[in-house]
Amino acid sequence: MSSVNKPGGNYLPVIIHAGIAYVSGQLPRRGEDLLYAGKVGAGVDIAAAQEAAALCADLCIAAINHATGGEDRIVQVLQLVGYVAGAPGFTQQSQVMNGASDRLIERLGDRGRHTRTSVGVAELPRGAPVELNMIAAVRA
Repeated sequence: MSSVNKPGGNYLPVIIHAGIAYVSGQLPRRGEDLLYAGKVGAGVDIAAAQEAAALCADLCIAAINHATGGEDRIVQVLQLVGYVAGAPGFTQQSQVMNGASDRLIERLGDRGRHTRTSVGVAELPRGAPVELNMIAAVRA
């Protein structure tokens, strides 16, 4: 189980409104320590980027758990958005995001199935290779 990282700015890690949890972007870090850094396709291979994405998914779940009292409160993951910092010409963002998708289904079963968007970006905060945000239906 992952602990909840403190936000890196003036925002909340998760807001729950009308039974929907909106989770802020999660970097692959423990506390202040970034566990993965660099660009995918130049210094970070796809397997490491998938591990980073899986950790980000764990952190999204941890944020919801902290806000609701437990993983059993997640009714359904609705959407996952992943940002992948890639080297010029890198086009396998979806492959990277499979690490996060697989982790959600591994942990939550069918409740972890979701819609998804994978976006390639030039840079991410702190030099992270991956950042994820998530929207999930939850019960109080």
